[in-house]
Amino acid sequence: MQSSCFELTESGQLTPVEAGDARRRWRGGDGAFWIDLTECAAGDLEALLDELEVGGLLKRRVLRAGKGTKIIASRDAAFFEWAVFADEACSRRAYVAALCRNNLLVTVQSDPVETPAEPEHSIDLSELGPLSTASLLCSILLWQGARTTRAARALRERLLEMDQRMDEEPGNVEDSELAELKADLLRADAISEEQDEAFRMLFEAETDALNFSTLKSSMSLLTSSANATRRLNDRLQDRFTELRHRASEYKQGTLNRRLGFLTVISTVFLPLTLLAGIWGMNFETMPELKHPYSYPMALGFMLLVAGSVTWFLRKRGWFD
Repeated sequence: MQSSCFELTESGQLTPVEAGDARRRWRGGDGAFWIDLTECAAGDLEALLDELEVGGLLKRRVLRAGKGTKIIASRDAAFFEWAVFADEACSRRAYVAALCRNNLLVTVQSDPVETPAEPEHSIDLSELGPLSTASLLCSILLWQGARTTRAARALRERLLEMDQRMDEEPGNVEDSELAELKADLLRADAISEEQDEAFRMLFEAETDALNFSTLKSSMSLLTSSANATRRLNDRLQDRFTELRHRASEYKQGTLNRRLGFLTVISTVFLPLTLLAGIWGMNFETMPELKHPYSYPMALGFMLLVAGSVTWFLRKRGWFD
């Protein structure tokens, strides 16, 4: 089990501390802490929960973390799990579970996920009001929600770029590109939908262990942003459907043109095939065989028939 432990300082910063020291001080009521767990085996996680005196439904749900969006609230504890992007490229979905106790936040990641505790992503918690595990969780959710929004905007740019390429030359858009974009759009849509619903449920939850009463504006911003991202992904789905329809129409048009060309060729050579079949019969009495000019006359007649059929088809617009 890999763990990162931080103390919530009065200045609003996260200060790294030893895991054992953090748990000891928390049990003694000395400070507020965040324990972030990755690559956590079931046995190690269960031992930690026993040490933190977490049992019953909450314990069972934490041990099953990574299965889907869920929120459970009791008087002195709360469990919340939500979907996130597992990597910066937003190519994989993961789940982050949060166990909230008074002055203690324990997060469990199904896959290693970037957090605002990393130096390049640090967040000043003092901006969210009074320091608490609720403000810490709110900052994490705001940061993850912002990542989801950036992913949706990146997908919008990819869609616009592909749409421009199709306007210039429809054949430049490959099926593999459409398939990859579709998979990314579906993943982003699923995550934004889960986050939208989960954040609203969390905002409405009331428990002593997770009190958002002083964070209403931040939580309102979180839910509004999640809803806007979800609607953006819905619009992207509609645009992608239109783009794929255009690609399908172009391919169908190309196929129709090729079939039309083959139809013209078949129509031109069909009467010639008929003539060749007639003159290829093996009858004893065939006057054309003994005529000295039968061969050039036959060729000329065949060319005349082919030319007449071609002229007729062109007149009817088959070559347009």
